[in-house]
Amino acid sequence: MPEFARPLNWRPAGKSQDNHMPSEFFPNLFSAIQIGKLKVANRIYSPPHAPGFMDRFGLPSDRLIAYWEAKAAGGTGMIATGVTPVHVTTGMGPSFAHPRFTEVYGRAAETIRRHGSHLAVQLWHGGAQAGGAGGRPTWAPSPAATPRDWKISHAMTKAEIEEMIEAYAFGAKRVKEAGCDAIEIHGAHGYLITAFSSGFSNQRDDEYGGSLENRARFVDEVVEAVRSTVGSDYTVGMRFSADEFVDGGLTIEESQRMLAPIAASGKLDYLNISVGNYHSMETIIAPMYFPLGAFVHVAAAIKEVVDVPVMAVGRINDPQQAEDIIASGFADMVAMNRAIIADPNFANKAKEGRAAEIRKCTACNEACWGRGTIGLPVGIGCIVNPQIGFERETVLVPATTTKRVAVIGGGVAGMESARVAAERGHSVTLFERAPVLGGLVNIASRAPLRIDLAEPVRYYTHELQRLGVDVRLGSDATLDSVLAINPDAVVVATGSVPAFPTDVPGLDTARVHEVREVYDNVDSLGQKVLILADEHHQQAVSTADFLADAGKDVELVSMRRFAGHEIEHNTIVTFFPILLSKGVTLTPLTWVREVNGRSVRLYNLYDGRERTVEVDDIVVALGGRSDRALYDQLSGRVPELHVIGDAVAPRRILYATRDGNRVGREL
Repeated sequence: MPEFARPLNWRPAGKSQDNHMPSEFFPNLFSAIQIGKLKVANRIYSPPHAPGFMDRFGLPSDRLIAYWEAKAAGGTGMIATGVTPVHVTTGMGPSFAHPRFTEVYGRAAETIRRHGSHLAVQLWHGGAQAGGAGGRPTWAPSPAATPRDWKISHAMTKAEIEEMIEAYAFGAKRVKEAGCDAIEIHGAHGYLITAFSSGFSNQRDDEYGGSLENRARFVDEVVEAVRSTVGSDYTVGMRFSADEFVDGGLTIEESQRMLAPIAASGKLDYLNISVGNYHSMETIIAPMYFPLGAFVHVAAAIKEVVDVPVMAVGRINDPQQAEDIIASGFADMVAMNRAIIADPNFANKAKEGRAAEIRKCTACNEACWGRGTIGLPVGIGCIVNPQIGFERETVLVPATTTKRVAVIGGGVAGMESARVAAERGHSVTLFERAPVLGGLVNIASRAPLRIDLAEPVRYYTHELQRLGVDVRLGSDATLDSVLAINPDAVVVATGSVPAFPTDVPGLDTARVHEVREVYDNVDSLGQKVLILADEHHQQAVSTADFLADAGKDVELVSMRRFAGHEIEHNTIVTFFPILLSKGVTLTPLTWVREVNGRSVRLYNLYDGRERTVEVDDIVVALGGRSDRALYDQLSGRVPELHVIGDAVAPRRILYATRDGNRVGREL
């Protein structure tokens, strides 16, 4: 586990709660709080982030407003927009000057207020970490290159600093004119305000650099300008990275000294305490290798020195955990970004005593932060919430005619299809050949540090039982057994079968195992294990971790520049050091020339150099091939037939749940 993650000991969520449990079950979480002039109904905050649903002018699209509205309707107390640029030298350039700004943001705020929530708009400049509109150079306190693109930023002059402060003030003016409820200044994550505040990024030798007091000058002046613009009767807060987790960066102690006088000045109504910058990106959007509540201690430390409400972040995904944070006085509100993406109805379900119905975030980062690696063209997705970004198009409508529906396969695609069909009023029978639900997700969750992937199985198991789905475990569906229930519709979610290499001479002379098999047969493997990987994601690397924990000597060979090269960045940079610390050998750009019993001849794909290794067992991780046999048998034999998930084409979990949701709505 990363050394800097210092979790608190949370009590377990406990057993599933009765649906009629009073809201007082989480009395602290659902107590109101005063944030400046706003009375917020509960302590749940959807913090600023960029889901990617803006229009081409940088204004909220109808799709984005629907995304926010779902959270408000789901009971979230306060919602913030993300990264609204204040100046042409960052992002898409400022949208504040657009003639439709007040109309669009005003409509968004009114939509959210109808549900009893509040909308805050974030004022943002990315500094060196975000490119300027039209290819303009980025502005920063000092020349700097960041991991985003390693281009060197322009060091701001004093005149440009004044221009930037005026830009923040202008943005604040427009937000208030639009009728939004609050402003949040982005002072976190290595962006412009952090860059001025931190000795890591600020090497100036004038009044804006050097001492802590000088480095705090820019943020002081921005806060002063915003407050002077909107007046004392308007809610203004700030997000701040109180620990950057980089050498020379902001520490908790420095942040306490910097934030205490700003808070005492009365110019801020709340502090949203975050961590990290782009050099420690894995802390900003922490993957599942971090413990729950990983950075609550940072917010707690700031709360000790300020008298304004403080928000905590960092893998908060459970209502009991959130209740404990508030009850223990570590923070006044909980910022739950991915948790509310996974389930926009998180708050209502918790308040109504339906905590077991919450779809919890797994922190996989696959389709939200990692949407680029998964190939999503526009906007975020979520592996457990296939409706995200499509809230209006995917409303579940009761079925006009009740059908007998057979779902073949209890992986995530089949379970989601069964859940949605049953929710709409259909009579559903689900066949699963294994003794448990889950399919490949069950296997994936057995890898070390990936137990969070068991969460979707827990959720679906509970929901299918609640909805009265007839789940037949240990039932290998056949043509006859399916036809025997006389279905009106059949959904085939039979998944995939393992793919094996066909071009490796002598592979049949070795002890070869498919990656899915080793979790139940690890004791039968010898000491030296070679993994052949060409599936680009988690199968091979997680299995290497599993085998290393079992005491095996593991070498992972991949044809790519590194195994798992389509895993999102934060997961890679957190997980790979763990993998290497366990002695796993990672061999990229390499494949197999020939196998002769225990001898395996490897070659480099670029220069052809060869070497021979002696191994006891070979594990192949090459993905899968669709299993459509039952679909083909059923074709023409039932009134309505669908195929979903890996049975269509082996893909990521996101597409399995999307398939299941779509077909469940179409039935």
